[in-house]
Amino acid sequence: MKALMKTAKGPGQMSIQDIEEPSPGPGQVRVRVKWAGICGTDVHIASGEFFYYFPPLVLGHEFAGEVDEIGEGVEGVSAGDRVAVEPTKSACGQCLHCAGGNYNRCEERDIAGVVSHGAFTNYVVTRAASLHQLPDSVSLKAAALMEPLAVCVHGVTEQCTLAEGDIVLVVGPGTIGLACAQVAMASGARVIVAGTSRDSARLALVKRLGAFQTVNVEEGDLEDVVAEATGGAGVDMAIEAVGAAASVQACFEAVRKGGQILQVGLPGEPVAVDLTRLAWKEIRLAGTFGQKYSAWRKALRFLEEGKVDTEAMVSDVLPLADWEAGFRIMERGEGLKVLLEPFPL
Repeated sequence: MKALMKTAKGPGQMSIQDIEEPSPGPGQVRVRVKWAGICGTDVHIASGEFFYYFPPLVLGHEFAGEVDEIGEGVEGVSAGDRVAVEPTKSACGQCLHCAGGNYNRCEERDIAGVVSHGAFTNYVVTRAASLHQLPDSVSLKAAALMEPLAVCVHGVTEQCTLAEGDIVLVVGPGTIGLACAQVAMASGARVIVAGTSRDSARLALVKRLGAFQTVNVEEGDLEDVVAEATGGAGVDMAIEAVGAAASVQACFEAVRKGGQILQVGLPGEPVAVDLTRLAWKEIRLAGTFGQKYSAWRKALRFLEEGKVDTEAMVSDVLPLADWEAGFRIMERGEGLKVLLEPFPL
């Protein structure tokens, strides 16, 4: 079968290759990929900016499809089932984190498209426990973006505490930022989303999806917007979804005393944090990375109940053969989320 592979470390080194079709072992299933999303991580691996991956490697960790083949000992799954698939292909199952259900923290975690072959191909073999069967109301396109949605569910609702009526600021309207905004809104919060001029279409989208307010920080004053919305108190939660020092600073300035900051963006280098402000304002600072089973189940409920619309974030759909065009769209920020469809069999 054909697959989009990162063949070696460094910039570029990306090409379509022929690889063998995988077969499931005990406890595993084979999924025929229908749609796979290009993530920022994929773009950074392609450019050589991301260091944690193991080539030669089929990229892609956001995907959905149909169960094609079932390994020995697997129950409750049938060929033809429509599924969203966690990128966790395996974890040790024995460490402190796995024992607590937090396998996203496991040092031995095998991540599709990062540690072993991912979804930019026809078939992926993974553990049966990583499948989430889809109700008829959830499309495969929507399900292909359950991974970033589950990341945001984990961060916003499991790493932090969100109450009905809270005011939440999201800095950065990329896929993760907009998914965080939708999760917060689905949880009863009023959401302000901040971006720049290049984010005008994304800000318009999140406004249509129900955001309380949006602000272009190149044209308006974020501090004034927050003060007006909160009566000068500050937001209950600020979500940093850019991974930039200026955005981190903006969150520290915007959050109220006793409020929360969720750091979901991944800066490429260390960022200075004002610990005096952290202490003085009694800010609770939470980090978040990846997702786990409970977050996936809640993400699926949000989709099934129509509280979150991941398909609205899809800006482009391309065949896998046109992967270069898809990566260019993502690199230039011209779209929001690009889905790739594997080669016809």
